[in-house]
Amino acid sequence: RMVAQLIRARPLFSVFLYILATFPAHATGENFASSQYQSGFRAGIEDGGHRKEKDEQYSILPSQEILDRIDFLAKSFPHLATLTNAQDMYGLPTAGDAKDCDFDHFDDVTTGCRNWILTIEDTRAHPPGSESSNTLPEVFLSGALHGNERVGPTTVVEVAHLLLESAACEALPRGLPPSPDADVEVKSNWESDLAAAESCRNKLAQRGITELHRRWLARLVTTRRIVIVPTANALGYFQNRREEAGVDPNRDFPYDLTDPKLCMQTIAGRTINELFREHLFQLSITFHGGMEAIAYEWGAPSYLDWMSPDDEAQAQIANAYSRYAGGFGRHRPYQTGTMNDVVYFVRGGMEDWAYAGSFDPDRVIPCQPEQYGGYPKERTIYDESTLRTFNMLVETSDVKSPVRDDLGTSHDPFNTNSQGNGHISRNIRLALLALDLVQPYVSIVGANGLALRDDVVPLTYRGDRSCAYTKKIMIPPGLNDTLIEWTVGGAMSVDFTTVLFARWGDVPDIVDGASQYDPEHLGLAFRYAPAMGGTTRWHQDGPQPPPSEAISSSISTMGGDSTLGPIFRTMIDTSDFQIGETIAVIAVANVDKSWAMQPDDINPDLPPQSHIVNARTNPQWRHTQASTGKVIQGRNDWYSIPLTLVIGPMQVDEIDSPAGVSLQEGAFEISDRYRMEYGYNFEEGQDGGRDENSQRLSGGGVDENSQQLNSGGVEDDSQQSKVVGKTGGMGDGVITVVVVIIVALVSAFTVVHYKRREQLRRGLKVVMSDEDEHRFGDGTISYAEGGIDSNPDESGMELPKFSID
Repeated sequence: RMVAQLIRARPLFSVFLYILATFPAHATGENFASSQYQSGFRAGIEDGGHRKEKDEQYSILPSQEILDRIDFLAKSFPHLATLTNAQDMYGLPTAGDAKDCDFDHFDDVTTGCRNWILTIEDTRAHPPGSESSNTLPEVFLSGALHGNERVGPTTVVEVAHLLLESAACEALPRGLPPSPDADVEVKSNWESDLAAAESCRNKLAQRGITELHRRWLARLVTTRRIVIVPTANALGYFQNRREEAGVDPNRDFPYDLTDPKLCMQTIAGRTINELFREHLFQLSITFHGGMEAIAYEWGAPSYLDWMSPDDEAQAQIANAYSRYAGGFGRHRPYQTGTMNDVVYFVRGGMEDWAYAGSFDPDRVIPCQPEQYGGYPKERTIYDESTLRTFNMLVETSDVKSPVRDDLGTSHDPFNTNSQGNGHISRNIRLALLALDLVQPYVSIVGANGLALRDDVVPLTYRGDRSCAYTKKIMIPPGLNDTLIEWTVGGAMSVDFTTVLFARWGDVPDIVDGASQYDPEHLGLAFRYAPAMGGTTRWHQDGPQPPPSEAISSSISTMGGDSTLGPIFRTMIDTSDFQIGETIAVIAVANVDKSWAMQPDDINPDLPPQSHIVNARTNPQWRHTQASTGKVIQGRNDWYSIPLTLVIGPMQVDEIDSPAGVSLQEGAFEISDRYRMEYGYNFEEGQDGGRDENSQRLSGGGVDENSQQLNSGGVEDDSQQSKVVGKTGGMGDGVITVVVVIIVALVSAFTVVHYKRREQLRRGLKVVMSDEDEHRFGDGTISYAEGGIDSNPDESGMELPKFSID
């Protein structure tokens, strides 16, 4: 009662007490990863991967520096990157002798060059062997099949560096804020993480990597598997020679050949063969040099006058690559077309092999080379799933080893008109576009004028409906028109998109926030908004509707656009949901149906055969990699992570947004990336605390025995987490829960009562409804022994306990 009187007398005291009470009662070292990992993780960001200056001029990296760079990345970001080599992974010999690649001569290797493989994937979000891991879309980047074509290896190393530093930065700080009684090491780790988060965001911004681009890069890392071989022809690159020991690796693949001794002669070819046998790549880029073009199938002489069954999609993607790469100086955007038309035909080329080896078996022969002691012919007998990849040839520059001034700089890498543009800069963009296009995605970015943070954070587990706690906002009751805004990426055309919504309690369990599902699995609970269409940022017409039309960005304090892609918006009717109920809102899209179209002059006469086309146009398409369990499942519908709307006891004044749309509604965010306990389980209608016999927090928190906390990054405009309470254990933890609940409710009333006409940070005004005035009376709150007197109001609904962020 004394605390309550102090709160009523001193509103600011309530804020202080609330902040104090919401820290966990018992913080332990388990809230963080190991100190060694944390320090290495932060060091990787702060060091910048050997980057010394803000606008560093790119240079062609020699073999040893390539290894140093990728080794540094793998050690700095162990949950995002793995480094191995074909010798250790597949038992392949090395090419070369004792004078070649001496930096590779360790363990049992004393001669030759190792073929290094860097794999980027988020193993915390997608534990190895899990369903989400097995369904990750996969992309392959090859830096150099020809050792004297020098742009590719440096490009893919810089791509890896940019991806990993952005994802790691977005993931900071890790864990939960420590409590006041936490030990010194835990507090030190947290403060160091906060400092590293601020530092890395500033450094990226100084290089022209905006908040939206940083989050986009982080999304690519945590939603794809990216396999990078900087120098497949490791010996040739070290020697600056086209061939590997006299053999051209890009004539070494078993497609459109007749002599089985003339394939898989090189370690470069065998390395790539083993990787394709282990993965289900949908997109691949192989970098070359000697001209400037982007080319696709066909490139074999047997199909000299024909188009491939996937020509429409290949042409669209190649043209998008060219647009995003752009030109500079005298170098125009890349010419595009089939290899037979714009380059030249070859037998045994990697590109056609990777695309057609599984559906055109008549042109594939089992290899029986004699080099390096031979190679089992069974390794070149393929099933129907392995080789259906769009493997595009990128001829990076007309000079195979361009002068340094033409390579570009690390500043402003996403601006095609930047003064720092160059051969490496534009091919970094091209490679990133491939990573984006490999799979469509949909994301809700705003609601009722509130611009939402991204719902995909690296190193954060996203299953078990964690989205119900990490992407949650409160809206007033009785709204006929609740505004929802969303975007679509990973595609060209948006043929159909809308939102669907239902009470969370009626949503089938399959909707877990981490996986895709089929429409028939959604049941009958959902209601649908009107459908619409548009184009993404990669389309030749640009994003439509444009992101500048977003209402959420125009009335938020974030400034600028709320998304890089198109902005779709619609109104949904939430008027029949009651205070305390929660609503799942999901955006869905169908994309790129034109990819299934075909010209008349295709050969063989088959429907589209690639994984990437069928994965987004053909629900009957399903392919599995037998030895690893990797799966590609076709579908028409792509669903967003759900947004949770909580119906709360609030109303909002009518406002006119700068976009000219009148809003009679509003919202404020009551979630954060830390999945903290809010003290009230709206879906179940009961407190989210924990009694003496409970082993789990019913409100979705973390129990005392939890070994891993679901956590992510911080908002950019604040280096402190948006903590809104976390229940503790027994004893003084129970006291913490009670204080949190009391102070949260009183704080909410106090803020509204004293500041009811003050604009919130997002440009909205919260006012008390007549019902709330009656419920709260003159501002006093009665307390029963043990906590708040939770007598229901006239409607029989208990007041939800909530807080204003």
